[in-house]
Amino acid sequence: MDIRFGEHASFHRAAIGMTAGSAILGIALHPLTPLAPLLGGIFGIAIGAAFGYGKPVLRLVAAALACLPLFLMTPSWPALALCAGTLAVGTVIGERGVTGVAGAVAVMFGATVTLLAMWTALRFDHSSVTMHWPASVTDGVASAAMGIVGVVAMLPRHLGVAFDPVAGAVKQLPPSLDSEVRALCTRTVAIWNDIQQKLGETDPGKDLVREAVLKTLEVATKSSEAQPPLVSDEELGRRMEDLDARIVAATDDEVRTQYQAARLGLSDQRKYRDRIRQNRERLVARMHNHLAALEKFQLAVGHRDGISASQQLQDLSRDVAASGEALVEVGEA
Repeated sequence: MDIRFGEHASFHRAAIGMTAGSAILGIALHPLTPLAPLLGGIFGIAIGAAFGYGKPVLRLVAAALACLPLFLMTPSWPALALCAGTLAVGTVIGERGVTGVAGAVAVMFGATVTLLAMWTALRFDHSSVTMHWPASVTDGVASAAMGIVGVVAMLPRHLGVAFDPVAGAVKQLPPSLDSEVRALCTRTVAIWNDIQQKLGETDPGKDLVREAVLKTLEVATKSSEAQPPLVSDEELGRRMEDLDARIVAATDDEVRTQYQAARLGLSDQRKYRDRIRQNRERLVARMHNHLAALEKFQLAVGHRDGISASQQLQDLSRDVAASGEALVEVGEA
């Protein structure tokens, strides 16, 4: 699992807009109202969101609505919570995937952060440290602090959790893999780690390579399932020879019949073991084939050879399909 941060530029614009806008508005509104720190912070956050993500009219309207409880209600935490919730709705407007539960969570998180930002502004405005500062500067600093904290509400739209199915498949590998198969898996995963760093998220080759690596690990798991029984070939051979001798020496027809049936069962077991061994060899050979194709593609990517890389992708695609056929063969065996 990887935590990734995307769209850096828009986040930086929003952060600068919220901080600078809040500070400027806090100073500008100081002569007009004692609520300057809160009003400056509310409109500063809206301006920063508009600067970073667009839709300025809707965000400014939401900011204006968020200010109403400060004038229409008795100053209290419920009033501040209503302001925070209204502004949170305004900041998530236009965000992808904010419908349903995801949208409700985004608004709740934004409201919580905005409420914390308003508390921060009030703490700065009433701090004993700022009592000797010019009042306009105090309001500007308090509004700027609100804008800085408000930036945190923008994080969910930039943070993403990426689950690597390859890492999950590696964890699911059985401990009974022999040294050859485990070495092939280790080499395959190493190639995947190298290629995924060189290819972008939208590169079509990355999905195909991931599929090939997952198929290789799936084949490795199948190879561990295609193991002969614990009885060794030597022991099976000795038992068959012993039964042959008992059949020859038997004087009772019923005894001879039972020994012959047991001998036939061991013979069928040997054929079954041979088929299991053959299927496993097919799977291991398929893994070697996959690994070779992945190595060729890795070289093509490393040398930025677009034509060669494209050809390797086509070969890799055929290998993936062939591995699927091999798994079907094992299942039908």
